[in-house]
Amino acid sequence: MLKKQDALIQYKRLQYVRSGKVLSPEEDARLVDEVKKSTQVTMPKVDIGMVKAMDSDKLTPKQLEHLKNMATFVKSQREYVELLERYNPGISMKQTDKVRKTARRVGLEVPE
Repeated sequence: MLKKQDALIQYKRLQYVRSGKVLSPEEDARLVDEVKKSTQVTMPKVDIGMVKAMDSDKLTPKQLEHLKNMATFVKSQREYVELLERYNPGISMKQTDKVRKTARRVGLEVPE
């Protein structure tokens, strides 16, 4: 998760530099806080009974292989979503935000 936050912070800083703006230390701190809040993840509670049932001594080789495959899939899926968000920044953006950014790109403002 820290890699994602750092990459997003660097990307946002780059956007400011490319637009010709200079970030003050306060603005930079605010940017970092916004990114951390937007990428904050809450951990779900772990079902202890399920963890006990997955004791590797009691699993058959087929069940153990299936468990490894599930872990690999979940990890790969998380990385895929991170890459999608990094290389397609507007993919998780609301439609109104997309319209506003597109209008600004051509020098217009969307009425409120």
